[in-house]
Amino acid sequence: MDGRLVASSEVTGSGRAQVRTVDAFGRRSAPVEAEERPDDNSWRRAYAGGLDEFDDRFLERRYHLSARRGCVNPYAGNGRLVVDMPCGDDTAVLRSRTLLRLSGADELGRVAVVTDAAGPRGRLVIDLVPGSPDRTGPVPPAEAVRVVVDDSVAPGTRGAGVLHRFEVVLTRTGGRVLQDGVHIAALPAVPSWREASVLVGVTPPPSYPGRVEIDAIGITSSVPPAEEVVETQIVAGTLRVLEPDEDAPGIGTARAPLRGASSARLRATVRIGDGGDPNGLVAQLGTARVPLRPAVSGWSGAEDSELTVTGDLPADLLGADGPATMTPFVLRMPGASQAQVLESYLEVPGRSAVELADAPREPAPVLPVLTAEFARVTPNDVTLVVTLDAAFARTVAPLAGFEVYVDSGHAATVPMPGGVGGRHEIGLALAGRHNVEVRLRPEDPGRQTDSVWLELSRSSR
Repeated sequence: MDGRLVASSEVTGSGRAQVRTVDAFGRRSAPVEAEERPDDNSWRRAYAGGLDEFDDRFLERRYHLSARRGCVNPYAGNGRLVVDMPCGDDTAVLRSRTLLRLSGADELGRVAVVTDAAGPRGRLVIDLVPGSPDRTGPVPPAEAVRVVVDDSVAPGTRGAGVLHRFEVVLTRTGGRVLQDGVHIAALPAVPSWREASVLVGVTPPPSYPGRVEIDAIGITSSVPPAEEVVETQIVAGTLRVLEPDEDAPGIGTARAPLRGASSARLRATVRIGDGGDPNGLVAQLGTARVPLRPAVSGWSGAEDSELTVTGDLPADLLGADGPATMTPFVLRMPGASQAQVLESYLEVPGRSAVELADAPREPAPVLPVLTAEFARVTPNDVTLVVTLDAAFARTVAPLAGFEVYVDSGHAATVPMPGGVGGRHEIGLALAGRHNVEVRLRPEDPGRQTDSVWLELSRSSR
């Protein structure tokens, strides 16, 4: 596997893989070589004309990417979309500009996503939503079809960085979810709509700089967008939605994208607070107030729900004449009460020229996650349990072992050359109160290590 060391239940790559077992102490067995097997590509025929394999770099022409700017970065990666998430706990949502249209056959339609997002501690969400929302949040609209794939029910069934094909199949009697052609879940609902937007949300493992790859997205009976648009991200003067008459900060946005536009649309996604009326949302752009309407029906008004709204800009904001900026730029709503602006951008007719850059190299190997706890405490001794878990990692940095310190003094060393994980129980003869530290020792002495501190008292159980 090009020298990669992994500790998951499956792996993908070119070349010949060596497989070793790892015992409870992190010791590895002699290797066994695994044989490659050819792919079955017959599933592609169902998506003839509607399969995007990310062969070009113009992502914005086909999708809107909703995410925290700077914390979610899309790249082109040899026929794949690579989404780097250096900040850690983030989610990226792709809205296909191509719609899913249901047919009149017994099988109404299907959507396929080939990705590694549903690996250890990751998450894949596929939403089929009438309208054109950019995000749907934790509570999808009433008529939406939502499919969530993660490892909360069966941990370890999918390896880190391994692509799987997930398909949502809609029929007249319900639906089903397939993984690599195998049925994994049923969908009791039959959609009442004829067309829907396809949203693909991907989340890497939490608390680590993450990377998700999407190899393909397929949509049957697809409907191309009515027009091509160019997006320009704009940031509101405050990310809090203001009351209708509340003072606004004197921060605006440039009018440059509108100077040559014959029409333009503002789109924004807000997180609803504990009150307010989203039907009264307006955007203030200088002296103009633009009414905003929901981009989806059946939306939820529950706290923390996310709602995409859109509004057509008036003609006096377009063209060459006018000020250089529109100040202030804010969103307003009656009873706003803690509603937040998650993103906002302009759409003007045109063909996007934005190209994705080449994907950076794979993230550096990471150390196994270290946890430690006292499993048994008596007046004169204690059992320390140390667990090392590398199943979440795309590439693992092997360990030389770990050390245990009591009150800053060295107490024990557990060698495990080339180790990648395991569960270890260590008996310590200790009475009274103590501080216990467990330190990892990577095989590479130049790599930053990790440690866990525990406080031992006789109340520890």
